[in-house]
This record gives sequence, structure tokens and C-alpha cells, in this order.
Amino acid sequence: MADIYEDLPREEAMARASRARELGWTVHFKFTCENCGQRCTLREPNTLYEYGECFVCGHKTKIRKAGFLLVRME
Repeated sequence: MADIYEDLPREEAMARASRARELGWTVHFKFTCENCGQRCTLREPNTLYEYGECFVCGHKTKIRKAGFLLVRME
């Protein structure tokens, strides 16, 4: 399966997310299920776990690359 998302290596994603948090953003990390290809978001904000569970197929993926959503509520 081709990697259609422009995820960052884990360390880079964490560094960028850390900077966003310093600026007041809430970070929701995303990953792609290595089993079914579903795009998933981790439930716990501001935390990049080592593994993520797919909400479609239930597979646990080791998160080596990630993206994230930024949320800010005023």
C-alpha cells in the first residue's frame, strides 16, 4: 500500500507538536493502520503513544510516523 499521507518521522512529529503546544494549541496525533490503511486519531490529546489501535479493524499499529491535528478554542 502506498503511503498517501505525508506523515513525519515520530521524533519530528513530536518536536513540531511540542512547539505547537508551547503556542497554546491542543495536539491530536494521527496514524495510518498498517493492517487496513484506515486513518486513525489517538483519543488522548497531546500524547503520542508507541502503539495505536485502529477503530475499524482493531489492529494495533506501532506508530513510526505520524501526523497531527491542531485545535485551539478561545
